[in-house]
Amino acid sequence: MKKNTKCRIILFALGLVVALCAGYLLNIFVVQPRKSKADLQELNRIISKPIPQSSKVSSASAAKAVPDSRTKFQRLQAVNPDIKGWLTVPGTNIDYPVLQSSKSQPDYYLHRNYKKQYAEAGSLYLQYDCKPQISRNSVIYGHHMLYDAMFTELTKYNYFSFWKAHQSFFYEDISGKHSYEIFAVLHVSPDHFQFNRTQFADDTDYARFLSALQSRSIYKTGVSVTAKDKIMMLVTCSYEQRNGRTVVIGKLIKGGQN
Repeated sequence: MKKNTKCRIILFALGLVVALCAGYLLNIFVVQPRKSKADLQELNRIISKPIPQSSKVSSASAAKAVPDSRTKFQRLQAVNPDIKGWLTVPGTNIDYPVLQSSKSQPDYYLHRNYKKQYAEAGSLYLQYDCKPQISRNSVIYGHHMLYDAMFTELTKYNYFSFWKAHQSFFYEDISGKHSYEIFAVLHVSPDHFQFNRTQFADDTDYARFLSALQSRSIYKTGVSVTAKDKIMMLVTCSYEQRNGRTVVIGKLIKGGQN
């Protein structure tokens, strides 16, 4: 009798563990991805809604009914003023808003969506002390998820052939759409190299930093970069080393396009 009771307890415990594991996996691979997709669709509806026009406007004016960057970001920032930009990386599913918190809570959006609600995948977010097109180095972080979300597909840049076919990414903000040409891809650890510096003593210090980035690139792109250039880094976790990061780095080549 005691033996049967013990067996039932063990079976119950095993069943509970299986149920909890199944629930966790269901949340990670089904519930969270669906919620993330729905959030993104909601934002896209907000920014793509045409600007109302009177029935008497000309065809030229009607063409302007499509929202420009300023209108898009006025709408987005009405939802959450922490939405600072929108990042698109061709050849991947990276097409997301970029948020930014404060120095006191720099990783606020690590596990929060743009509604400030908990989300396993979090959001793409700017390092607190960055201002794209103004800062010499702007750094955007994103999770490397078990499913294809946020910055998971940055790992496509592990391959020279992928970079060869996709050498640019785009960052849009209230000032317009800005293009960045990728000049380096790194596998580094912040324990050994401070890749996310944003403050530099002078042009010489910044030039040395750029040279260090290029020397650590996993392949040579042949793209030149100088102390006159502004750069942007896309950063996610990688597993080539302990506490590793994949860092895709581009230089600003065109900006202010609406």
